[in-house]
Amino acid sequence: MGAVRAVAVVLLSLALWLDAGAAAAAEAGPTSQATGVLPGAIEPQPVNQKVEEEFWADVAEHTRRGAAIVPPAETWEMRLVPALRAGMVGWCAVLRGSAHSSARCPVSPLEGPRVLYEAWEGGPSGTRGFALTAANVGAVTVDGARVGVATQPVGGLTVGLSAAVVTIPAPYPWIWPDELDGVVGGLSESPHSGWGAPPLSPSLTLATTSWQSPQAPPAAPCQISAGRLKGARRRAGRVVPAISPLAHVAGRGLLSCADSEYSFAGSALDAAILLDAAEPGVTPVPLPNATPVHRHPGLYSAPGSQGQILGRRIAGAWLLVEGGASALQRERLLAHLHGRVGG
Repeated sequence: MGAVRAVAVVLLSLALWLDAGAAAAAEAGPTSQATGVLPGAIEPQPVNQKVEEEFWADVAEHTRRGAAIVPPAETWEMRLVPALRAGMVGWCAVLRGSAHSSARCPVSPLEGPRVLYEAWEGGPSGTRGFALTAANVGAVTVDGARVGVATQPVGGLTVGLSAAVVTIPAPYPWIWPDELDGVVGGLSESPHSGWGAPPLSPSLTLATTSWQSPQAPPAAPCQISAGRLKGARRRAGRVVPAISPLAHVAGRGLLSCADSEYSFAGSALDAAILLDAAEPGVTPVPLPNATPVHRHPGLYSAPGSQGQILGRRIAGAWLLVEGGASALQRERLLAHLHGRVGG
């Protein structure tokens, strides 16, 4: 796509320069009847006709690709789940289908009116893409074509978002990634006419400082410590050394400010502190699709990118545990963990 966009920029620059030259000629007129030289005129460079034809041929080809999109044959569900690794902002996007599942971490879509995130994958016989959109988007189109695929709501969020999955019965192009546009109120509005825009795939990860046992975790705004739990050993971790409010991430996205890896009863577990990314210190949103844990007031179990997550609220944050061989292991470790946010 970089090559295509570069050609478009060259063509646009050339057109603007030719218009400027014509305006200068109209105002100044020739300074010499013999030469007809214009003040400040630049000799035009010849247009590469072959490159221009190839560019517009690609536009036509991808308009045809966009018109070929269809909904996926399988049933699917999109979930946004917490990303526990320190420094990750937003979510993990977990797409589960009857024949195919995938997870991407982190996905950091910024709030907006239409398509907020898109991702594509393809093989020799087909291309598959998904989009996260604002709740008002009823369908998506591809490459500016007037063929739409309906969206469906993303469940478990306090802020409404939708998602769409599309397939194109053609291999994924190596030079021109397909681009999704949102349809609102029956109208598709694309600022790039279906081509030439950068991919909407924001993935924000902040810098972290890592440590490994027997080192002590470095000083940081978020700290995880553990009481005595027989058989539990802290192995390594990461912390975000400084925290500041970030641009609003769609769905009231979260920021993992610290994580620690533990071994316990022959299993590996990961603990993390998650903040509200836009306003660190305020109470973060509930865990998407969380359910209270029976007979354990204040504990919640929720889907994660690698199985279930167990969590409880602390002041201005979530303290979460993921991994392990069972829910009981997660409960025992979390019961011995302490999380601190701030000074």
